[in-house]
Amino acid sequence: MTDNAALLTQAAHAQAVQALLVRVGWSIDHGDLDSLASCLHPDVAFVRPDGQVLHGPQAVRDAYAHRDPNRITRHLLSAAHLQWSSPDRVDAHATVLLWTGRQSDSATAAGRPADAVQKLGEHHDVLTLEDGRWWLLRRQSEFVFFR
Repeated sequence: MTDNAALLTQAAHAQAVQALLVRVGWSIDHGDLDSLASCLHPDVAFVRPDGQVLHGPQAVRDAYAHRDPNRITRHLLSAAHLQWSSPDRVDAHATVLLWTGRQSDSATAAGRPADAVQKLGEHHDVLTLEDGRWWLLRRQSEFVFFR
């Protein structure tokens, strides 16, 4: 493979990984649990900020299905840094700003009021390329600051 072809392949993989990370957050925020599960490797492990470990797509799906239906979340991901450990494995570190609110609060033209506590954290993800597509294999989330 020529250098240009290798760079294009690497860029395409980086874009696919970034898109997958965004899709996971969007799926969680919008309660699209089918989309979320489709992003997860069959052996996925989700380590939540409280240390709880969810094993497998069904456990992750169940955890989000049982959260308070009045709770609204929005995850803003930024500064995702990708490090390839092999052509089919990448570590992704992203900064996450988590805002929460309540569905029961009245919506206005400016939106709904946010909860008093907002959190800045990090996702430490491992993604793997299998069967021609990227999967989220492991996510460890932690909070760094709150306000």
